[in-house]
Parts: sequence; structure tokens; C-alpha cells
Amino acid sequence: MESDVLLVSDDFMIVREKDALMYGLEAGRNLSRMTSDTIKVEWVIVSIVVSGEAECTINGKNYNVKAHDIIMSLPNYVLERQKKTDDLSVNSLCISRSLFQKAISFSSYNWDVVSFLIAHPILSLTDMEYTCLSLYYSLISVKIGDKNKLGYRESMQCLLKSFMCELYGVIGRYISVGAVNYSQGHNLFKGFLDLLTSVYPKPRSVSFYAETLNVTSKYLSSVCKATCGETASMLIHKAVTKDIADLLSYSNKSIKEIMVELDFPSLSFFGKYVKKHFGVGPKEYRSKRLS
Repeated sequence: MESDVLLVSDDFMIVREKDALMYGLEAGRNLSRMTSDTIKVEWVIVSIVVSGEAECTINGKNYNVKAHDIIMSLPNYVLERQKKTDDLSVNSLCISRSLFQKAISFSSYNWDVVSFLIAHPILSLTDMEYTCLSLYYSLISVKIGDKNKLGYRESMQCLLKSFMCELYGVIGRYISVGAVNYSQGHNLFKGFLDLLTSVYPKPRSVSFYAETLNVTSKYLSSVCKATCGETASMLIHKAVTKDIADLLSYSNKSIKEIMVELDFPSLSFFGKYVKKHFGVGPKEYRSKRLS
């Protein structure tokens, strides 16, 4: 695979792919090894198809992509390219979740945007949208070379914010996010999601989130159930097991180190938790993932 990868600190990466659709989730996870063992990198990946066509799988669903399509991968997405044409060329902008949240607070964990992107990770761009996003991509690529200049980080954040505002406008053609008047329960659910995705390690008790949001655990769970069909506890355990799966599959940390990082009280408790949710213990799960 021929590619040009430029990594900037622990927050930003530009990928110019010449022989692959994109890095997808695997690249984002591997970046944590390229930066620091103490940093958990969860990337938002925006890929613009310059030319050619490809077939890919995103979270188990097959898609066809073509020139002037945009692919948006949120953290924990699983993406795989199946087939491609010889002229396929893709530009990818990879952004750490923390930088993405700082740059675009109004949309980083907006439930409507997230829900829409989960269902529609690939969108077709108009000629104007493609031109604007491609120009921002080129400018960001050039500015990467100024990383020793005073005000570099602030400049890059402003460029990223402009890029994401253009992208938000693309999504706005498909959904009207700002026009919705949310109920109190819906706002609570969005606040819960924002809290769940921002804390690390994630507390496993519903009471932590309920107390932080100033509601009872029972009410929080009922709101979650009514909004998405799953209780607060189910959503918490899904988030925790994703963290466990990531660390067991894509880090070199020992099981004890993972147990400590995720704030489990003991190896025994951690092993039982993993077996309950994965069907096997952490050692067996890791060996299966790596085989």
C-alpha cells in the first residue's frame, strides 16, 4: 500500500491514499502506538474520494463509493475495503476525538448527527461542496509544515473548525438539526451520551451518570429505554466493553495494566466481567483477536 502519512502531535493526521480506500478504524488505533502509550486515541476520520470507485464494508454493511463521495467514520467504526478500481484516490483527514470536540462543540456528540452518520456514513457531495472541502484539505496539508510557528495549534484548530462547518453544512442538506425542538427527556439522553463518551475510564454504575445529571437512576434508564430502546446500564456496558476490546486487540498493554487503566478492582473481577460480556476470558479473547 502506497500512502503519504503526516502525523501532527497526538491530535491530527493527514492521509493521502494512493492504493487503498482509507485506514479506517485500524489506522486510528495503530496511531496510539506511534504517539504515546499513555494516550488513548479515538479518531474521527473524514475521507474524500477524489477519483475511482470502491466497495467497502462499514460496521458489517456493504457500500459502494465513487468520486466526490465523502466517508465519515466515527470512533469505534470498523471499516474494510473489499474491491477498488485502479484509479482510486482518497484523501483522509484523521482527527482525534478530543480535538474534534474542542473544534466543533455543537456537533461532536449531537445525537441527531451521530444517529444520521451511523445510518448514512457515505454521502455524495455537490461540485461546490467537493471543491470547498478539497481546498480546506489542501490548506490543512500545507499548514502542517508550520508546526513550529507561533500560534500553530490555534491556527490549525480554526482551519479544522472551518472544515467541519463545511461538513456540517453537507449533513444539513439531509437533516435539519437546528430546527428540532427537543423534549426534556431527549435533552437528558443527549447529555447522558455526551457524558458517557467524554469520561475515561468509564464508571460502570448508572448512579454516577444519574447523579452528575441530577436525576434518579430509574428515570435516566427509563429515558434511555424510551429514546433508543436500551437502558442506561446497557449503553454503559457497551461503551466499557468497546474500551476493553480496543485495548485487548490493539494495544501491547498487559491484562493487569488494562484492568488498572479501566478502574476494575481486581484481575479476578475483570476476568469475570470480560467473560460475562465476551463469552471468554481476556487472554482467550486477545489470542483469538490476534490469531
